[in-house]
Amino acid sequence: MNSITKTLSKIEYLHISIFGFGLAALATSLAQIILPVRILDISPDQFKNTYLGILTFSGMSIAMLTQPVVGYLSDRTNLNLGRRRPYILAGSILSATLTLSLGIVSSYMFIVIIYAFIQVGINIAQNPYDAMIKDQVPHHQRGQVSATRAISGAAGAVIFVLLTGLMMDNHLNGLQDKWLWISLAIPSFTLCFTMVWILTNVSDGMVEQHPSPQNQWGLTEQNSAHPNFYIFLTSGFFFTIGAGILQTYTLFFLRDVIKLAHPASAIGILAVVVGTTILITLYPAGLLSDHLGRRPLLIVSGTLGSICSLLLCFSQNLTHVILIAILMGISIGVFMSAGRALVTDLASKSRTATHLGIANLVLVGGLAISKLGGIAIDNLNNIQVDLGYYVLLGLSSASFAIGTIFVSTINTKVDANLGSVVHS
Repeated sequence: MNSITKTLSKIEYLHISIFGFGLAALATSLAQIILPVRILDISPDQFKNTYLGILTFSGMSIAMLTQPVVGYLSDRTNLNLGRRRPYILAGSILSATLTLSLGIVSSYMFIVIIYAFIQVGINIAQNPYDAMIKDQVPHHQRGQVSATRAISGAAGAVIFVLLTGLMMDNHLNGLQDKWLWISLAIPSFTLCFTMVWILTNVSDGMVEQHPSPQNQWGLTEQNSAHPNFYIFLTSGFFFTIGAGILQTYTLFFLRDVIKLAHPASAIGILAVVVGTTILITLYPAGLLSDHLGRRPLLIVSGTLGSICSLLLCFSQNLTHVILIAILMGISIGVFMSAGRALVTDLASKSRTATHLGIANLVLVGGLAISKLGGIAIDNLNNIQVDLGYYVLLGLSSASFAIGTIFVSTINTKVDANLGSVVHS
């Protein structure tokens, strides 16, 4: 394969990014709306956070184990369909089919098992998909393509959390009604549609890019991730703990602390606010990360996330929460864009899926740890009303702060070698 530098067109940005829409549509509607409401269907009210925490922790744990295994296999797959496409196809079909089966079960244990295998399917598809960016996108466009992919995911999350929230507010507790079935069917179909789109429109090869055989840090691309790869993963682990706490328990926080009568609809409103802010933030953040470097933007992201978590402790109504959500959307948008670009830069070319699998193992590990917070919430709430929620918000703030400290230690020369100038 000759050493060339390929430049992608804007329509190719769309083709490679659209599957992120389907993944986010399914994963986010399940995590933020459908699963919490299903927990309210089947669990005692005083243990709802514990039930939800164990459920989501189990799913995240399975995801942690799936990603590096799939990455290793994908890098070594040599089929007519390609080395990424078979996993995208199989994972999409598995997760969509199992999502529909959530409509016929009423046992907590069966929901835990089904959700675990949904996570297997999602992560079988996601890891090879993420590796496509390293395969297909030249370095000088990765910030922009990462931003476009993140915009696609954010759009999927916004639209489907809002839509699912509105529908599930009509769901009657304990009943397998039409609103539950519709809420499960639409994101499942969307995932399958976007899967067909990417399999049809994106090639499954690897474009050789200059310089070769060494990367921009002088390390052999065939084998090694950059040493700063692991520093970033440590930072990302704490970022995802902080974000995971906020994502998982927001519906119950709005119901118990803010005292909203229709928390599912409120989650939909928040999804629009946060998602719109993310969408506005993502592409400028991607452009800035290509020109200023990834590290400065990630420091801004973590600092803002830490502040927002603390501000939620003082919120008294939905308006307060919405204003804080705008700031949190900026934080998330910057992290999604600059963080995805940086982890793609630092992975090796020939073992992209393997290294991204390791990255997702660590990042999903942070999310998994955050899910155990439900046990703490219920126990602390038994000591003092709502104490558990405030303690978890404090831990979220601390996690963002620790992640920011780690990312600030990444050598500025990394950014300089990425083709940008960083002023210490």
